[in-house]
Amino acid sequence: MITIGKPFVYADEQTAYLKAKIDISPDTVADYMALKDKLPKTHWRFYEDYPPRIWDDKDSGLFFAVSKEYEQYLCADRSDAFVVAMLWYALMSHSDIRFETPISEKLYFGITQLLIPAVCKKYPPIRLHGPTASAPLQNAEAVGTGMSCGVDSLYTLQKYVSEDVPAAYRLTHLAYFNMGAIFHPNTAVNKEYAMEEFYRETDRMSLEKLENAKGVADASGLQLVYSYSNLDRDYYRGAYGYTGVYRNCAMALAVQGLFGKYYCSSAGWPEFFDLSLSEGSEHYETLLCDAFSTETLQFIISDYATRIEKTTALADDAIAQQYLDVCFNFNNCGTCAKCMRTLLTLEALGKVDAFSQVFDIAAYKNRRTDVFFWLLNAKDGDALDDNAVFARSIYELIKEKQIPIPEEAVKRYDRELRKKRTSGVGYFLRRVKRRLKKILKRG
Repeated sequence: MITIGKPFVYADEQTAYLKAKIDISPDTVADYMALKDKLPKTHWRFYEDYPPRIWDDKDSGLFFAVSKEYEQYLCADRSDAFVVAMLWYALMSHSDIRFETPISEKLYFGITQLLIPAVCKKYPPIRLHGPTASAPLQNAEAVGTGMSCGVDSLYTLQKYVSEDVPAAYRLTHLAYFNMGAIFHPNTAVNKEYAMEEFYRETDRMSLEKLENAKGVADASGLQLVYSYSNLDRDYYRGAYGYTGVYRNCAMALAVQGLFGKYYCSSAGWPEFFDLSLSEGSEHYETLLCDAFSTETLQFIISDYATRIEKTTALADDAIAQQYLDVCFNFNNCGTCAKCMRTLLTLEALGKVDAFSQVFDIAAYKNRRTDVFFWLLNAKDGDALDDNAVFARSIYELIKEKQIPIPEEAVKRYDRELRKKRTSGVGYFLRRVKRRLKKILKRG
């Protein structure tokens, strides 16, 4: 059982907090700790020192924090943010959730009637125990979206500041939610840090990313809401990829007095829709947006354009050219899969030089053979692998635009193919089959 106490708001000179006590039963903790051995091996790691020692502090609890100017918008009249924040934890540990303060009736309906029946086909369904309330909350009717400065979020910005969009749906705010997204495999997550040092490092990295979001907000004339939580540090301790949509929706629900509409920047994968809890939450983000909407706050999938369509739309965008940040590692390294995919697309569009403020274009051109070799290999990957899907679409774009592929990259790719054909069990079986045919023919 996960029990959520009554939410309350408190503040210091600079920051306002929405907080509630969270009690997690020992059997639920044990089931959660076992997840790291049951889920696919990915960089969405679970940290070993669990549960955190902070649980021993009687004053500990889950909080959502915003700058003090947004204190009036924190929502202590509902348990919505806390239920959504802990929901994946509960689903995966087969644990009911109990709460004292009501949750929105529409949210209760969405979770119990839409989400749980859909995702619990392989898991025991859970129940929510507590009151509901149907009256909308007082709300400033702001329209927001997250700003990570990636392709998806910048495309959402470009689309929803347009005068073609009805005024009630036009963006008024950008949001930077520090909810544990700095987890990438080649950043601090793989260094041998003690946990507190690790979190100090990821906090530093998040604040560095915040500066980009501030630049975008200033350039677009929108307000930026910065918020953070101890959800990752003190409760999940990893697993961001499985829970990213849950976390960001929870943070928006925490300031439900501000946002009336919130765009979730789609990863552009409608063909990847998958209801498995052991896949990334973006695979079923359409369902999550419906399930997590309330009488006060509507979550909206921003668009279903492909990554190439979005990159094409951003190719001449001055804000994107100055602030685009797509990197798996940090600060557009140019060598990770996301950087290479983006650079290849921009080259195919004839726009790679326009992004010299955010990429080292000279280094990319020096590595062009290596990048194209990566593309040729990546396109042969598994049908459901995101790198393979994106690589295939980029490869088709490059052929369409008649971009010359370096000859050495093609030669290296052909050599790799020959190696694959002449190694392993498949090669052995083919040799046995040919030998048997010869023997039978002689006989």
